[in-house]
Amino acid sequence: MASKKRADEEKLRRRRVARFRFKALVRLVICNNYWLSDIDEQEIGENARRNIALIVRRKGKKGLLTLLEKAILNQRAEDRTQEQILKLNEVFRKLECLSHFPVKVREQLAACARYLYYSAGRTIIRQGQQPLAVYFVLDGEITVSRLQWDPIYKKHVDVLYGVRVPGEMFGEIAFLYGCPRTTTCVSATDCELLCVLQDDFERLLEPTLRLQWNQMMEALRRFQYFDHWSEDQIRECCILAKVNDFNSQQQIAVCGTGGNFEYAYFVLSGQCMILQCLKVKKKMNGLRECYRLLPSESDERQLRVAERLMQRKDSDVLLSVLSPKLRASLSESVLGQQDRESCGGSEDTVPEECVEHHFIDVGSYSCGSVFGLGERMEDRSIVARNHVQCMLIPRYWLFMKHQNTGNVWQRIKMYLEMAIPSREQLFKQFLDDLNWLAYRKKVVNEIVQRRGRQNHTRLIDVPIVCRVEQSRGPN
Repeated sequence: MASKKRADEEKLRRRRVARFRFKALVRLVICNNYWLSDIDEQEIGENARRNIALIVRRKGKKGLLTLLEKAILNQRAEDRTQEQILKLNEVFRKLECLSHFPVKVREQLAACARYLYYSAGRTIIRQGQQPLAVYFVLDGEITVSRLQWDPIYKKHVDVLYGVRVPGEMFGEIAFLYGCPRTTTCVSATDCELLCVLQDDFERLLEPTLRLQWNQMMEALRRFQYFDHWSEDQIRECCILAKVNDFNSQQQIAVCGTGGNFEYAYFVLSGQCMILQCLKVKKKMNGLRECYRLLPSESDERQLRVAERLMQRKDSDVLLSVLSPKLRASLSESVLGQQDRESCGGSEDTVPEECVEHHFIDVGSYSCGSVFGLGERMEDRSIVARNHVQCMLIPRYWLFMKHQNTGNVWQRIKMYLEMAIPSREQLFKQFLDDLNWLAYRKKVVNEIVQRRGRQNHTRLIDVPIVCRVEQSRGPN
């Protein structure tokens, strides 16, 4: 009986080993099929050794790495030659996903990192499991989700927390906190990854990541907005947020300026100036200069569409939908076009010499300020006055219910829109300044041209006590 039991156990063990080897072979075939898809079928023959040599020698890229570089990364670390490691060093210095690590660390990673390929729909990390490695995305997209209790359906559901794209890292939180996996990561498309095992992570990557992590935690503590956040929220924010530096006079990308409008900006140091561009039309009325504020770029696009729709039967409905400001601009545009057609002129837009752009310094964002929450940014730019450091947090995540207690971010957005003057208010101030300059010039000319006894008093003849300027004190 004992011998029969041992035979059954041995038979079962062989089946498990065979099943494991078969799965490993299938994964290897899928990975190699991904490689072979980059090679013409005519080049593949019946000679297996020739086919392998052809694949290894091929220099063409599929993703960020060549097939030869992937072949080197698929070898065991101890089997890589010094020449192969030096070749990988050149590649690792240029990889975006490793850009925030020192050059020396990247060169050491060339001796131990591994290449992995996952087809779409594969689970790479599962929530609750023990961590074994960290991953860098070379190509493809990884969806990150977390199990949360749904009080309505009375069960745990997967909640999407974000997406990892090429140049990003995932899987390091479990090592830094010494806890199981906090999220589930699934390949949304065919993905190429760099894998670093736990021992190599602790030896090479953890010191740099620990320092960056502490700096991000310190940056969060400088804002009172995050005092009520839980440890999980702060940890998630440290994963998603990043810190960017901007040089003096460099434009900071926000909503409406064609940049990273998906981020909210928290100023850590330095000052940012708010520049409003006023696009005005200048026209001479005799000897007097007349100005008219032109619509912003977004309004101009609406006007072009409205002008085309005015030719249809539903133009009355269109006019009722447009705002009064756009309605007035549309009427002027239509009348101007009719005048040009009656005079036989061209149908071009306003002549370039009649359009002026005036930039007005509206205010400043100093240390502790926040902007980019979705406030109005028509023809407005944020420019660094000096060296500025900002913490960028994804706006979609910031406006989620747990991070938006009491609608705090909407209230800050409303405050910014009320505190910063609008284009119309700035244009009125612009006209007032022009009128004041014209009036001052007129008064000065009248005094200069006024006839009478000349005053030969010199500045040195006036007592010094009379020349001292007295500042106005508080009333």
